[in-house]
Amino acid sequence: MSTITTPFKMKPLYNAVLAAVLFVSLPVSAESDKARIIAEMDIKPVTTLSAQESQAMSLAAGRILLHTDDARIAIADEDKETALKEIEQGLTLTRLIEKTTPKYKVTTTIKAGDITYSDEDDVNKRFVQVFNEQYIEDVIAPVAHARAESSKQASKQSSPEDSSSPALEDYSILGKSTMKLDVVLAGDALALARKELEKGHFDDADIALALLQTEGVIFEFSTVELPLTEAADDLKLAQLEISEGKTDQAQATLKRASDHLKKYEAISGESRAREVRQLNKEINKLSQSLAKGDHSESALEKVGKDISSYWDRVVEWFK
Repeated sequence: MSTITTPFKMKPLYNAVLAAVLFVSLPVSAESDKARIIAEMDIKPVTTLSAQESQAMSLAAGRILLHTDDARIAIADEDKETALKEIEQGLTLTRLIEKTTPKYKVTTTIKAGDITYSDEDDVNKRFVQVFNEQYIEDVIAPVAHARAESSKQASKQSSPEDSSSPALEDYSILGKSTMKLDVVLAGDALALARKELEKGHFDDADIALALLQTEGVIFEFSTVELPLTEAADDLKLAQLEISEGKTDQAQATLKRASDHLKKYEAISGESRAREVRQLNKEINKLSQSLAKGDHSESALEKVGKDISSYWDRVVEWFK
């Protein structure tokens, strides 16, 4: 397989969209209260979207991911014609988004003494939230799978001797998050995939599309839900370890899940905190029973079912 480069053009990010002026003063010497350098940034919206337009853009972002996965499936079958068709569909959607995405005018002024720097930039919104209820599993599952494969490969490279367990991605947990697509990276990745595929480089085209899925999509969780997400992931991992008979590892994983739940308990509110404490008691009791003993096939099967029920309860706590 040949080596390819990914010449993605990274534009400046202005995530805070505020029609206000931001003043930043750098530290000054002790003998003077006057700042020696002052920066002023003015960010103003040029175009905005209606609720209907935002929903249409989110749907387009979801369709980009669907076409990306369909293209990878066609590449695996060495179906060049279908893969190119799917990639072109994705590129059409990226152009649609880029044409209608909100724009902002950013004016930056920096002064030091009698020297003044001033510049204006027209900036497009880069990340688009993916909203697609009808196809949500079809959108999330391929992305989660690509991330799992990427994590698995990274694990093999960093620690080959400890890569026997498959990388895990929890579709249900990811489905509770906010999913956003980097439209700039998506467009560049699709264009690169098309270029490589036209040359007959199936593997390189697939690498570009996999990069879109792993690096072009971000999942955002609320601060409250972060420890809950970690706990759910650990419970799923413990269930897998039990199925493989790795009881010592499962005990350590259950301990991590318990620790994450304690963090969630502290910020979840009293009513939910009581439920979390009760679940933690059950997890600790199960972990202690594992340490004592019965590791027969039937006993471990029951433990796996218990951990699965704990995971179900955790998932229900997501808003």
